[in-house]
Amino acid sequence: MDLPQHMSQKRLASGGYAYYWRPRDSDIANGFTLTAEPLGKDMAAAITRAHQLNQHLSDWRMGRGAVKSLDNHSTVGSLDWLIERYMRSPAWDKVSARARPDYLHAFKLLADLPRKSGGRVGAATLTSIDALAVDKLYAKLKTGPRGPRKRQAVLCIQRAARAWDVVARLYPKSLPQVNPFRNVELVHGSGTRLACTREEAYALSEALIAAREPHLAACALICFEWHQRPENILAGHLSWTDYRPADRPQEVRIVHHKTGVEGWLRLDDCEGPLFPELCAALDSLQRLGIPMILRTPRRAAHGHGRPTLRSGLPRQPITAEPFSFRDARTRVARARKAAGLPSYLTLDACRHGGLTELGDAGLTEQQEMALSGHTTPDAMRGYVKKTETQRRIAARTRRVFVETLQVAAEQKAHTGENDRVHAGENEKQKTG
Repeated sequence: MDLPQHMSQKRLASGGYAYYWRPRDSDIANGFTLTAEPLGKDMAAAITRAHQLNQHLSDWRMGRGAVKSLDNHSTVGSLDWLIERYMRSPAWDKVSARARPDYLHAFKLLADLPRKSGGRVGAATLTSIDALAVDKLYAKLKTGPRGPRKRQAVLCIQRAARAWDVVARLYPKSLPQVNPFRNVELVHGSGTRLACTREEAYALSEALIAAREPHLAACALICFEWHQRPENILAGHLSWTDYRPADRPQEVRIVHHKTGVEGWLRLDDCEGPLFPELCAALDSLQRLGIPMILRTPRRAAHGHGRPTLRSGLPRQPITAEPFSFRDARTRVARARKAAGLPSYLTLDACRHGGLTELGDAGLTEQQEMALSGHTTPDAMRGYVKKTETQRRIAARTRRVFVETLQVAAEQKAHTGENDRVHAGENEKQKTG
């Protein structure tokens, strides 16, 4: 069988063959960026890959001197290329800064899996990755060096499926039509993220105040009362200009950065304040800048440093800055531990707790979504945890319904008895 141009084979000691691709030295000398590449031991996959590389070589020769793009690279057409292309697409811009490290970790776990033929899965061509191959990858991902990791394996498959969909739309001729990462029989873990109670959220806030972290203390209450995502608050998406502006002194502007939903929330009504504890905390909070939640650099917070330099010139003023999510998480954990609070009590747990309280209050889904900023009922339902309060209220509502039916049945029976009595008396009068 004739091999594609620039493709060669080498006989192995085991009796099989290994395949390679290498362009002419003159092409490399003239600036072609693709170098020699091993194609593995599968002849069909090697031929497919060689044709792809030859096409890129031909395109380069026709457009020699043009600006090199991501598609003119030795990894083009591979899973590594797919991941890189996804991260260069507009879809990646919608992934929050907080979630991106998790995405990158999932992609790395998947791409770094070893292949039987040698090398990494990330170097595998997309045409060689079918549904059966993905099932095998998923089986490998479910067990890590420290034991089962069901949830992480699910995330790897789901995020690869998303990346495949995005890149397939941008490069419809470069990817197989069927996404092999879709419709995998995934086994989800039974664990769920815990939601805190109102008492726990306010206990965390008090612990942070005791730890001299008043801005993080306010952040915990904002997560609980206004259902803001902690990463958005810490990034500065909630500012002092949103809180009681001159033209709306009894309102706060809430923007849910992930969904784009925004609106003005009343801070009181005709019966009184709606968020008295949170408003009191914000009214007493030091304003360090336009963003509501900021951190003071440690040197300034503890009064270290001389007011002037040795040269006699005044020091530049130290300005407050946003918290990184990792820094905020560390400070919250330190304050939580010092106060003896449970380990699940985080800023995320405060937000989940506030959303769950909406369910405890018996709000309709439409009312819950109006406050939470979710755009679909399904997204909202994942946050409203089922609680003992909801079960008790549901049981009481049902009991009231049953008692209403019983009263109606007794009234009906009593009315029927009266009708029979009256009918008997009328009959006696007629015969008398």
